[in-house]
Amino acid sequence: MQLQTRINIERKIVSRIVKDALANDYKVSVFDSEEYVLKRSQSYKAIMEACFSTDDDTLVIRDNDGEYLGSIALIYGNCGYDVVSDYTYNETIEALLVGANKLANKLEEAHC
Repeated sequence: MQLQTRINIERKIVSRIVKDALANDYKVSVFDSEEYVLKRSQSYKAIMEACFSTDDDTLVIRDNDGEYLGSIALIYGNCGYDVVSDYTYNETIEALLVGANKLANKLEEAHC
């Protein structure tokens, strides 16, 4: 797989996660393995700009009241469709990832 194809796949999947989080009125923080580069944002543009500056990020998801709902670990540089490497296993995060998982499966079938 070409580098740009992998990057595009990762961006599509992360974009879907972010859009779905914002559609649920969640707040998203981005932790880049060293520091929080963005905290409790509801700006699609700001969240996407905060991602992809290191080899991995963690999206921390909170509800509109600031209550912690879970986190999603992202690792870049593998196959693209497997960008979600781990996540908090609960109903809220599972539901949030439904669209991204469907997209990842579709992209895997198309490119592998």
